[in-house]
Amino acid sequence: MQTDGKTATVFFNGPSVRQFLDIPRQSLEIGCNFIEQHRAVDHVCAYDRPVIESLTRRGLTQGVGYWTRTQHQRAPWRTVGAHTTSGTWRHHTGFCSGTLALALAVQLRVERIVLLGLDWQETNASIFDHRYEWRANQPIKHNKHKQDFLQHISEMTQLDVVHDRPRGFGDRIQWIRSDDFLRSI
Repeated sequence: MQTDGKTATVFFNGPSVRQFLDIPRQSLEIGCNFIEQHRAVDHVCAYDRPVIESLTRRGLTQGVGYWTRTQHQRAPWRTVGAHTTSGTWRHHTGFCSGTLALALAVQLRVERIVLLGLDWQETNASIFDHRYEWRANQPIKHNKHKQDFLQHISEMTQLDVVHDRPRGFGDRIQWIRSDDFLRSI
């Protein structure tokens, strides 16, 4: 893994992210879906066509990178094409907007990812559930493929998850308590 000393702060949409929406600006921020309703970020990742269409209709922010999966890529939306040092992914680059955001962080060759709002196994809720009008139900956030993906990301770069209840998502993933993270910034 090439390193340049950068840290990417990645905002997932789990309810625990609310406590971090007003933190001081971090050097590189990647958010998911409607994150710009709550804070300015450097990059936005969206997986679902209705989200992409809604954001595009609203108007995209100059200077922000907008990323999606191959099926929905149309300028100015770009495709996340991150790869390992061997040139290929062992797994898909994304299963949702959050995993796309992690893949983008790797593509940007960050040395460390700080992940906020990862509430998998605790809830399927999103702070944007009220915006997902096309869904009849909340999708299941956690599955083995996503867990394997997290482990794979942690093999390529340091992955620090900020959450008060650590879970067994891989032996290389570091867990940081919310209070400790807030004190550190």
